[in-house]
Amino acid sequence: MLAVLGWQVNEKMGEISGGPTVVELSGYIAIQASGGAIADLEISRISAEPGYTVEPWLCLPAVSTSRSEMTCVSTISTLLLVLIGLAAIAPSAEARQFKTPEYYKAGLLNYAVISGDFTHDGKLDLITGDYDNWKLYVYLGKGDGTFQKPLISNITAPGALAVGDFNGDGIPDFAAIEGQTTLGIYLSNGDGTFRNSANYDLGGGVPAWLTVADFDGDGHPDIAVTNFDNYGQDGSVMVFFGKGNGQLGKPAIYKLPGYPCGIAASDLNGDHHPDLVVTEVHGSEVAILTNDGRGRFRLTATYSTPSDEPVRVAVASLKNGGNADLIVTCRAGVAVFPGNGDGTFGTPTLYSTNENGNPGADSVVADFRGNGNLDVATVLFDGNVEELFYGNGDGTLQNPVRIKLRKGEGGTSTLLTADFNKDGFPDLAIASADLVVLLNAK
Repeated sequence: MLAVLGWQVNEKMGEISGGPTVVELSGYIAIQASGGAIADLEISRISAEPGYTVEPWLCLPAVSTSRSEMTCVSTISTLLLVLIGLAAIAPSAEARQFKTPEYYKAGLLNYAVISGDFTHDGKLDLITGDYDNWKLYVYLGKGDGTFQKPLISNITAPGALAVGDFNGDGIPDFAAIEGQTTLGIYLSNGDGTFRNSANYDLGGGVPAWLTVADFDGDGHPDIAVTNFDNYGQDGSVMVFFGKGNGQLGKPAIYKLPGYPCGIAASDLNGDHHPDLVVTEVHGSEVAILTNDGRGRFRLTATYSTPSDEPVRVAVASLKNGGNADLIVTCRAGVAVFPGNGDGTFGTPTLYSTNENGNPGADSVVADFRGNGNLDVATVLFDGNVEELFYGNGDGTLQNPVRIKLRKGEGGTSTLLTADFNKDGFPDLAIASADLVVLLNAK
């Protein structure tokens, strides 16, 4: 006797909440039984039309060499495709959250990827920058989740990038950390090209990352930049205030130890003013800088991370209807700090990526399944693995589902989430050795 796992599609009466379930499987398997082998059994796509659900099915009769005997059909519109023996488990629906990745040629070392409608045509575009070869790559979106060949232009050693409408014309622009010295502002010409409107010195430290928000409430986007250190001195956060004309004012500087790295802006205490959360990569801590409503900040708390090297941070409410939580990408995985709603946070939980020697690089948060629960997508440092932590809606995450990508070149990886094909479900873009786009399969 051999137990065989498969799927059955059961007819159900009444309305199915959330619509049909789709399971995609492809490939060939062979099952060895006492009577011989069943070779090259093709696995095809199984999908449940509206009014049906896909469920696990267990078949226990003896397995023969007859391929026809491997198929069972019930009297209630049940379709069974036998997949494998107990030696392995078939892929789950979650493992097919995204369609086959699309790869777009980019530069040698792409530190960041950003998205916006830079041509004002209603279609999202993508931008990466090649730090090594001093090039900017602009991929104009077609609106269906695919992108044109990149427009390539010169830019000085682009590192971190961030989007904002810095001149108030309704078309998104971007800011770039260039080399280890400069913050550059690039205004959109509306056709996928950009012009440099201003450059600002970053104080001689080692700039790491940046974020954009209206910190002083004047309606103009401002920019906060982290600096690792200043020649052995403490690092810092520099806050530049936008003037609304593509120019920035003199920055306010806030000293921080521990090599400030990742940074995010969000209202952490419910006063409707964006605060700052900063990862200290060598101190293994996250720092909370609270906004007084006029763009002035004070350090109000510092929290140790359960893993070393916290490099990026995102802010979102993983508990439905709950407070803002911190999602911190660390060497060993993703640390979730539950928010108390007043700018303070509880004891973190670490969700491991189970990738020894390949630390986490960046994470984004979105409802990838469309079930109302926020999920976390994390890309690892070498760019060849992306892991998806599904949310339970109560502030906790499930074990990760791994998505293998074409092997990266190492160095770093970042990602973003947006709906590139306008189907209502969030997609992913990853900057590594290539620009990788993963469209949601929902």
